[in-house]
Amino acid sequence: MHSIVEQLDEARIGRVHRRSVWAAGLGIFLDGYDLSIIAIALLLLKPQWQLGPLQTGLLGGAALVGAFAGGLIGGPLADRYGRKAIYLLDMATFLVAALASGFAWDVASLVALRFVLGVGVGADYPLSATYLVEFLPRARRGRITVWVFALWMGGAAVSSAVGLALLPLGEHAWRFMLASGAIPALGILWLRKNLPESPRWYLRRGRVTEAVAVLGQLVPSLGETERRALIESEQRRRQTPRAAWRTLFARTYIRRTLFITLPWFLFDIMGYSFGIYAPLLLLGLGLHTRVQSVVGNTLLDVVAIIGTALLAETIEYVGRLRAQVIGFVGSVIGLLLIWVFALHGPPPLAVLAGGLLLWQVAVSYGPSNTCWVFPVELYPTELRASAHGLATAVSRLGALVAVFLLPLLQEVLGVAWLMLVFAVIGVLGAILSAWLGEETAQKPLPQEAVSISGDWQSPIRSEDLSSPPATLGRANK
Repeated sequence: MHSIVEQLDEARIGRVHRRSVWAAGLGIFLDGYDLSIIAIALLLLKPQWQLGPLQTGLLGGAALVGAFAGGLIGGPLADRYGRKAIYLLDMATFLVAALASGFAWDVASLVALRFVLGVGVGADYPLSATYLVEFLPRARRGRITVWVFALWMGGAAVSSAVGLALLPLGEHAWRFMLASGAIPALGILWLRKNLPESPRWYLRRGRVTEAVAVLGQLVPSLGETERRALIESEQRRRQTPRAAWRTLFARTYIRRTLFITLPWFLFDIMGYSFGIYAPLLLLGLGLHTRVQSVVGNTLLDVVAIIGTALLAETIEYVGRLRAQVIGFVGSVIGLLLIWVFALHGPPPLAVLAGGLLLWQVAVSYGPSNTCWVFPVELYPTELRASAHGLATAVSRLGALVAVFLLPLLQEVLGVAWLMLVFAVIGVLGAILSAWLGEETAQKPLPQEAVSISGDWQSPIRSEDLSSPPATLGRANK
């Protein structure tokens, strides 16, 4: 008889799977919405509150500082206390903070509320990714996970559309923009309320009966005799000690930890520069009005679906790693195209559109999605959420570099030279990915690690763990 983990890997998609996908996907949608809506709000806040570069950076970056803290806290809490409880808590944080942001009375109050919102965002990244992959069958894990994370760009696009629709309300329209995130948060909280705990987490806590009960929801055809046999089999199996958070930096995992953090850090310097300041950057590149810049920002978000669709439909054949490298390289070409023409003034609209289109499709095909997938596929259950939380936190540092430095760099260098800076960052991302990365396509999720004399340095030894690193871009089928 197959083990519980094998049953999970080979299960057919059912009602509980679909509900878990929507619960994760809509949470990611809200992450994109709440982080991106500030880009439109800043168009109104900057003249209304007479914001300088430092204050603009504080407002743009407050949620990212919160996300740094949320990633570091939320991942380990989910590994220790379970996915579901923290899953609900972080969404409640979204709801309260978004609603309160609409009532901010000055820069300091809005920065504080955006920080709290960011804590929820930072916790939701590892929670949604971990919860999702621990339910999905192996053969469809990559495709579904990519489509789910694509909802981040959906949230960003909707935030631009909502911001554009609310702009005619006048100088205080930003209040409605920021508070609007509370509406979807309420629905997502209800959706998550009735979800089961992760069966893989139950297994690692030795709660075999509960794990089998959840498995019964995922595989309704599983009979009572089979359930009892699974319980008896798992209870006889030796459980290794659980790993501590510091294990992420032990010899066994340090290469993987560098791989999940450094390329994502670099990507977010580029990604959040466009995500937060795209309307302002587009004005600097030749667009003439706020409406034009918001429309351009919205189109960029929509175009991301092209790269995401290509990745989702090819990820199990091309592999996650090759896609990430291709994405970084493609983004560099698009940015260099804009830079060359922008050196002599605003680039022609066709060049600007072509360069930005290539940039957006490339990053959506690669690091924008793959960086989110790798952390939960490279680590065992007791470290999965912690690893993704760490990667999220480090990536937010990259976002903070962008948010705080970009307004200053734009004043010193100009928009054209910023494109070259981003291109160099993309080259570094491609090199580090190719050097440090390993393929995870079509491999089982790691289930547990092995300790020797309290030092978590031995190779992973379990039939449920991924095989040794593959060569660049080769997916094991």
